[in-house]
Amino acid sequence: MGLSDFHRNELQRILAGRLLTPLFQPLVSLSDGSIIGYEALIRGPSDSALHSPLLLFKTAQTFDLLEPLELLCRQLSIQAFADCAAKGLLFLNVNPMLLLTSDHPSGLTKSYISQAGLAPERIVIELSEQFQVEDTELFVSAVKHYRDFGFKIAIDDLGSGFSGLKLWSELQPDIVKIDRYFVDQLHRDPIKKAFVKNIIELAKNTGSLIVAEGIETSEELLFCRELGADIGQGYLLGRPHADCIEVPLPALSLLRTDKTLSLNESLEPVVSRVAAVQAQTAAQQVAAMFAADKNLPCVAVVNKEQLPLGLVSRSMINERFSHPFGRALYEKKPIHQCMEAAIMVERNLTMDAVSGVLTAEIHDDASPYFIVTEQGRYYGLGSVRKVLRQLSEHKIQLARYANPLTMLPGNVPINRRIDQLLAETTEFAIGYIDIDGFKPYNDVYGYSKGDLVIELLAQIIQAEVRHDDFVGHIGGDDFIVLSTDSAAVETAQRICQNFSKRMANYYLAEHLAAGGFYATDRLGSLCFYPLLSLSVGLAMPDTSLCGNYHDVAALASDAKQQAKKTSGSAVFVNKRRVPDHLARLAPAAASSG
Repeated sequence: MGLSDFHRNELQRILAGRLLTPLFQPLVSLSDGSIIGYEALIRGPSDSALHSPLLLFKTAQTFDLLEPLELLCRQLSIQAFADCAAKGLLFLNVNPMLLLTSDHPSGLTKSYISQAGLAPERIVIELSEQFQVEDTELFVSAVKHYRDFGFKIAIDDLGSGFSGLKLWSELQPDIVKIDRYFVDQLHRDPIKKAFVKNIIELAKNTGSLIVAEGIETSEELLFCRELGADIGQGYLLGRPHADCIEVPLPALSLLRTDKTLSLNESLEPVVSRVAAVQAQTAAQQVAAMFAADKNLPCVAVVNKEQLPLGLVSRSMINERFSHPFGRALYEKKPIHQCMEAAIMVERNLTMDAVSGVLTAEIHDDASPYFIVTEQGRYYGLGSVRKVLRQLSEHKIQLARYANPLTMLPGNVPINRRIDQLLAETTEFAIGYIDIDGFKPYNDVYGYSKGDLVIELLAQIIQAEVRHDDFVGHIGGDDFIVLSTDSAAVETAQRICQNFSKRMANYYLAEHLAAGGFYATDRLGSLCFYPLLSLSVGLAMPDTSLCGNYHDVAALASDAKQQAKKTSGSAVFVNKRRVPDHLARLAPAAASSG
């Protein structure tokens, strides 16, 4: 019996005995570290030649058994996911070619879902871009068939196959997964960065969520989040497992760095521009450098292309040379044989992002220094101690001015941030968010329930804005958002919609049915108040004319007052870019179309 016959018989044995093991890999929200769902993966028996999924599916394709194999994978994965009682979405891989076969009209996948007791809206059908579909019209029709069941649609491996953008345009997927190739060492490759940035921008404009696949390092994770990816997947966030596992703690600590304490300053204050040494430099020369400069704690080792390889510290050289025969043994050796591994970060990362990398990767015997690169090449040495000092000072300062209920920055940090944006002449939008009718609600339901509503709004705002946007809490039910995002209006509208939707859980059933409640007004009369809504005033200050935060606050307050004139939730965009007192001085710049 030849090898091909053996593989065919082995596959038939696996199919007949249903000898497949589903594994689940988490997909994680990059905004807060929560698990969005799990992708179902499959393995053959551990003692089988077809244990590897690659060989398993290749054999099935060779012997025209792909359809029964894939349907069995789906059935087992769906049931195993239901048995795990996991929350979130289930991502199922589907070969696009099979959408055009018997499962299209028969709805077997839907029946598997029903038998397992899962809701159809929890299922995401992943269609790989690697497979080219000839009959596009029939393919789009087949995908619509799945959508009609209530399933979500995802394009997998974007950028790895034939016609990703064309497929995106035709299918209008709910989710797009960027291929691992573009995520690998993303922070070191400007071409990959440009590709990913444009894809994310396109997703924002078309309403698709972006998944960054194959995240394996802290820097890849933080960089994907900074570029605006919504969801992450990869070994750093969780390996495939028979159970639906939680996100590993180190990755979770990176993602759950408190946004209210984020430090968006550059790394420059903690970086020393110390010259590096070439990998082939003799160890005795490096020892002489330390002897000549008593303030030099360590040096970076680089190759000819200035790519960093590791660190050499004064203490390590002294320790090597102090041993009996140590000097004779090491002094002529190239320094790369004496170096130790180092944490490396890109210069354009924020202080907050770098602190996350250090927290995840540093250990007891780690060097107190790390290497800073610029587009992958050596730039300088960073001090762990200085980073910690900067963060400590920043947290103390913010804690002093934070709102005690939400722990969001209060008036002082808000005003400082506005002045910083004005000084940098950075175009930004300010959103002033206020709850309509909050006092009557507080009177009827009590201040404790009122506090829960304020905390809910704080959570919704932070979930909807971008990671680098600034969210502040003025006090009471008033919030401020400072954003450089061009989609500020759409974000404000989503905040309003989510608030109305989630507030349904914060009313008595009779109030919800009546669309409001009765409460006494300031004069003691009984009045009917509608369900809570939001008024959002948006303004885009002219950074060349607005002199300080007072000018910006005036624009935002005017916009909020206009929004309040509309019943129900409303977003009002102030067309004026400077307040009245400045408009009189510069009338031509007072408004913008």
